Amino acid sequence: EVVWGEVLTDCANGCLKPLYDGGRVEAGEFLAARWELMPPSGYLFGSVQTVRGCPKHCSFCSVWRTDGQKPRQRTSDIVIEEIVELRRLGFRFIILADDNFYPVTQEDLRLAEQQKNEQRLSELRSIRAERFELMERMADLPSDMMFFTQITMEAAEDPEFLDAMSGARIKGALVGVESVTAEGLKAVFKEFNVAGDSLVRQLKTFQQHGVYILGSFIFGLPTDRPDTFRATVDLAQAAGATFAQFVVLTPFPGTVDFQRWEREQAKDPVRIDGVPLTRYWLVPRHRRPRLYLPHPSMTHEEIRLQAHYAWKHFYSLRLIWNRARTCTKSIRSSMAFLFVSKLYLEMYGKTGIATDSARMGRAAAWARWLARKCLPLFRTAPMPELQMPAWSPAPAPSTPSERKGVMAVVP
Repeated sequence: EVVWGEVLTDCANGCLKPLYDGGRVEAGEFLAARWELMPPSGYLFGSVQTVRGCPKHCSFCSVWRTDGQKPRQRTSDIVIEEIVELRRLGFRFIILADDNFYPVTQEDLRLAEQQKNEQRLSELRSIRAERFELMERMADLPSDMMFFTQITMEAAEDPEFLDAMSGARIKGALVGVESVTAEGLKAVFKEFNVAGDSLVRQLKTFQQHGVYILGSFIFGLPTDRPDTFRATVDLAQAAGATFAQFVVLTPFPGTVDFQRWEREQAKDPVRIDGVPLTRYWLVPRHRRPRLYLPHPSMTHEEIRLQAHYAWKHFYSLRLIWNRARTCTKSIRSSMAFLFVSKLYLEMYGKTGIATDSARMGRAAAWARWLARKCLPLFRTAPMPELQMPAWSPAPAPSTPSERKGVMAVVP
């Protein structure tokens, strides 16, 4: 939003700078995408950003380094207006493409109360109240619209928030599980998650409140063993995950993992065609390794094959159909779920580390074909005359008990 115009001007004048840094844009300066300029057949989903920044500090993630740990949340007026514009164009499935749709946890509120930090508590309650206002307004949008987002697992401890998500027709959420073991979670600085049976219970909680989950798991952690892969798939099944993705740990620039890897590489640098491995994005794609981080007990090929097994097993026809029966209400919906599941497998499971390079091109072409066939399931007739739903903010609470309301801390 801040520097792109400058980039284009410099490009036209032949004087591009090595780096452009616009800083962290405040919520009021977020710009909506010009969807009306894009080919309607090119997108299954529309997307809207409602908040940037994530208060967590996971070692593999660059979000909190680039977008900060303080949530910058847009007003519900602006978000609803952008969603309405997408529905006018024929989008009925919308991704709320936020770093973390749940920026204030119950634990955040408890800590602020324990510390008697009234300023912090007031700020957190305000952010939380704005989330509930947005979801209440989303419930008044056309009933054929559905939403998806990404969220931390701590939301499972907040039934009121999950119920509000369900009421707003936020049907699904990507939940960063990462690892099924406590040791794995500690390795990625994500000890606020739980493992084992507690993890299964928390993941099931989402579905019990009408929110289906896409569980995201990371393979190749230093604590992983050969039996971790099968255990991860089994847990995803036991927890009722509607979708799952199995990604291999990759050191992205700006992350804690990358800095740690870069320091290790400095001792004995590896180069490919003269390019340091720590600048792997500069290595020609056909020469680029499939994995970068060494593992203490498994080879890269073992990890690749095990990741391939996870994708293939979770997205087998039998297991997809079993999941379809639990989250759809008709044969037509079940068939749509089957197609979408296979599309997800082709787009992500067969174009990444889990597959070999010889099959990658065929998988990408097949994914494009399948996406075109699935387009009628996602798009619908435009509603160019759609207006903003009427909205009257609730009156300000007058008593202490009323002031808690949706901002209360669940004991």
